[in-house]
This record gives sequence, structure tokens and C-alpha cells, in this order.
Amino acid sequence: MRSFASLRMTVLWLLVLALPLGATAQQYTGMSGLIHTPSADMDPEGVARIGGHFLNKAFTPDATFDDGDGKYHTGDFYLSITPFKWVEVGYTFTLRKRGQNYFGEGTGNVGYYGKDRYISLKFRPLEEGKWWPAIAIGANDPITTASEGNAPFSNFYIAATKHFDWGGHRLGLHAAYRYWRREYNAKWTGLVGAVTYSPPFDHNRGRLIAEWTGADVNVGLDYLLFGHVLLQLCLQNGKYFSGGLCFYLNLN
Repeated sequence: MRSFASLRMTVLWLLVLALPLGATAQQYTGMSGLIHTPSADMDPEGVARIGGHFLNKAFTPDATFDDGDGKYHTGDFYLSITPFKWVEVGYTFTLRKRGQNYFGEGTGNVGYYGKDRYISLKFRPLEEGKWWPAIAIGANDPITTASEGNAPFSNFYIAATKHFDWGGHRLGLHAAYRYWRREYNAKWTGLVGAVTYSPPFDHNRGRLIAEWTGADVNVGLDYLLFGHVLLQLCLQNGKYFSGGLCFYLNLN
């Protein structure tokens, strides 16, 4: 087991070293941000994303992604757009295991027959300046009236981001306060934060990320391939892999 964990870390760092590292993504939601935590970064005006993400079972909420035999790996798909430089809107659905006939009696073979759907919103009233950070407020699944067992990704946040440049290097400092609506997600409620770094040879296409989610320390990278394919890879607590791809298109 230890050798397998070492292999995963080796693969991640080989990718970091092999690829030239700008798109920013809280990519499992399809929105700009970090890995699991939000930031005040936003996509440029006119950018749209469509893509999907693999979610390790350690990444999902504890109470609702359990098929009776324990938690399971899943994935999601999303579409988002930044119509103006101060607002983003996204739509995400995450696959959930259900009985094949779950609209009826819930019988039949158990598989990915269900889905959790939600809208994400993000507003940036203050852009980053020389002496002050950018400020953003946002939410995932903000207006649901569903029962306690649904809306597992419902949360609200306020985030601040400030970047520092020197000799082509770029360091980003990110902090946010999040409130998760469901009690089973309470481990992620509170102050969260991250540090990002982009090297001088290509900081417009990606970055390395280390973040604190309130419960986990995640490390990962974003990388924009060919100007249109955004890749994100991460290890939750340095052990559990999640990642995805999206098509990143500027409509202007």
C-alpha cells in the first residue's frame, strides 16, 4: 500500500515537471476557483466551459453518496459561462447510485441511474488592485428546497484573493469563509484557504495549488492545453486522486 501511495505522488510530480504550467478552476463545479475551495479569481468575460470530473469517494459528502455498501466513486458534468467580468453562472449534475426503477419502488439493479443537479453563482464586486485583494461572493445550489438527503453540494461563501509577482513568478494567496447547508457537510464549514504558484516560463497557462478545505489538505495543478483544454489533477490529503477535463472557450 505504501508503494502504491508513493507511485501516485510520483506520477503527480512527474506531470508537474513535464508540463509547462491563465485558467483558474474549482473544476468539479465547473466554476473558477481552486480544487475543493473557492477563490475570488474569475474567468475572463465571455469564457464558457463544458466538461466533466472524476470524483473520488473521499471527495464526496459522507451521508448521501453511500449505496449501502459504503461510499462510491462518481463523476459529474457541467456547463458554465462568464457573461460579464463580474459574474459567473454554472450548471452541474453529479451521478448518484440508485435502483434501476428508483422513480417507482426503487427496485432493480443498483447503478448510476440518479443525479444531483444544481446551479452555481459567483459575483465579484471588487476587482484585485495594487494594494487590495479581489473579493467575490458565491454559492452552489443556493435556492434548493429539497429534503435533507438532497442538495449535498449546497454552500455559500465569501472569498478574497491577492497575487504577488516577482521576476515572472506568481504567488497567489486565497482565503474564504464557507457555510455548508447540510449538517453532514459541517466539516467543510468555516475558514479555508490556499496558496498557488506559477513559474516564470508560462504562468498564463496554469499553476500549482495547495489548499486547506477545513478538513483536508489537497495538492494539485491546473494546466491549459492548446489554449482550449483545461486539465485539473489533484490528490486529496496526498492520497486520493480526483481530476477532470473541460473545453475552455472564449466566445468574444
